[in-house]
Amino acid sequence: MRRYWYLASTLPSFPFGAEAPMTVSEFDELCSRLVERHDRQVLAAVPLIMEGKDTPAASASPLLREYFEWERGTRNALVLLRARSLQRDPEPWIRPGVISGDAHRAANAIHSAPDPLQAAMLFERERWIAIERLASLSAFDLDALIAYKMKLMLAERLSRLSAERGREGFALYYQDIISAASGRAGTVLQSGAAT
Repeated sequence: MRRYWYLASTLPSFPFGAEAPMTVSEFDELCSRLVERHDRQVLAAVPLIMEGKDTPAASASPLLREYFEWERGTRNALVLLRARSLQRDPEPWIRPGVISGDAHRAANAIHSAPDPLQAAMLFERERWIAIERLASLSAFDLDALIAYKMKLMLAERLSRLSAERGREGFALYYQDIISAASGRAGTVLQSGAAT
């Protein structure tokens, strides 16, 4: 695996929950100038892997292969937990893969969250932990760049999961319901007056 000594050493670190030092687009632009073509193709597949979709590019990176297995295992473990809670058959939603101990532990933490926002944030935290664990022996190579891009993607997702945005979305959704109910009530009153 090719080493990217300069690029990897100049990337500013940032902790989970902090604002990212650059966007994913800025990182991709930087890589377009400093990373070999084949490795850029592997970097381009990172969003698919993070969505739990298998891709041939995953075979080019030990980190991506292991992360894909962890992501798929965590999603499968969540399916099992949610199906058990709802007393449903999980089989239609299970994807091929193994549920590792790390995936099972992450799924239990996510499933026990008190609300959907907390569950989403916990999932992002578990992803971050998995990435750090899997990238711990990668320094200056493609896997280090992949891990960095994954963290940037998580940081962007976290910025969209803020409580304030959730309240705004809820307020809009609630207003739509009230408006729809008011419209129906007026229609019912008008039709009742006509009879």
